[in-house]
Amino acid sequence: MDCLPTNLDLRRPLVIADLIDDQNYLIIPEEELQLQVDTLNVIENRVPLESFPPERQIIIQNYYRFSGTRMNSNQPRIAKRTRDTFDII
Repeated sequence: MDCLPTNLDLRRPLVIADLIDDQNYLIIPEEELQLQVDTLNVIENRVPLESFPPERQIIIQNYYRFSGTRMNSNQPRIAKRTRDTFDII
């Protein structure tokens, strides 16, 4: 049996249904869910940033840049921001 190399960058893009679960206590508007999906797709190399219109690229970059990076579920608080968050995009 031959082992075929797999390219992890060829994963299918995420959709809103992939983010919806029963853990959300607040209703997240569909527009923000789409922005989260677009940002995740870019960060995980599922979709190139250049595939979006220039205005949307700026929105995606700023959403990632100003969103929290981690949170401790035992003590909910605002996540820390780091200076290098924009480096991924």
